[in-house]
Amino acid sequence: MKLYLALSIASGDMVAFVGAGGKSSAILTVADELAEVGMTFLAAPTTKMLVSETEKLGSLITSEDPGELHTKANEALSKGAPGLVVGRGLLSKNRVGGVDPAAIPSLAPLVDVVLVEADGSRRRPIKGTADHEPALPDAATLVVAVGNIRAFGVPVVEENVHRPELFSKLTGIGAGQSITSKAFARALAEGSLGKIPAEARSAALITGVHPGKTMADASVVTRELWRFGVKKVVLTSLPDESPGRVWLP
Repeated sequence: MKLYLALSIASGDMVAFVGAGGKSSAILTVADELAEVGMTFLAAPTTKMLVSETEKLGSLITSEDPGELHTKANEALSKGAPGLVVGRGLLSKNRVGGVDPAAIPSLAPLVDVVLVEADGSRRRPIKGTADHEPALPDAATLVVAVGNIRAFGVPVVEENVHRPELFSKLTGIGAGQSITSKAFARALAEGSLGKIPAEARSAALITGVHPGKTMADASVVTRELWRFGVKKVVLTSLPDESPGRVWLP
């Protein structure tokens, strides 16, 4: 199954990926799938993005001025590219600064689908969400909360959880205690998806899933997500495999 179909992504969507444990891999996969079926895309991080990741998506267009960014993006897409990446500018030789969420809606008419990386996690499998996170465009039509199943059952420590103190505050799982299925689900449902636009659809993407134990663990987390009201849950072997396998529980 294609990931974009499992997530019900269609032309006209502005999809924001939030949470931790595989957002970039999901964006890369969806972008490739859209290009395969002839759909154009724009990848627009609102936080930071690695230059190495932007290179896999297409040309990088940067500007701190929204009008100039629109002009540059329009010119690049008019040359037939299936997609590109926009950013505010290079923060270093390795990182691109994200664009202002308010600038993204004006770029949306240029392509079929906009893919927004709207959260940071320092490559941890799960995170606690701060008050200023995620950096969502108001026009987002779908928000996908990502969490890696390898966070299930491990202790709440810095190596496993981005912003562990905030994770503990939300879930009640204290420092050093094991992350339960309910805590995992709450971090996505009430943390990552806690402040999405009123009209936006929501979904959870559990990454790092493979047949066997992690599949069983993901099934337990899925049931908790359903209890929290997250109706659409998708499982994938990303980012361990590329392309990743995809399942609908």
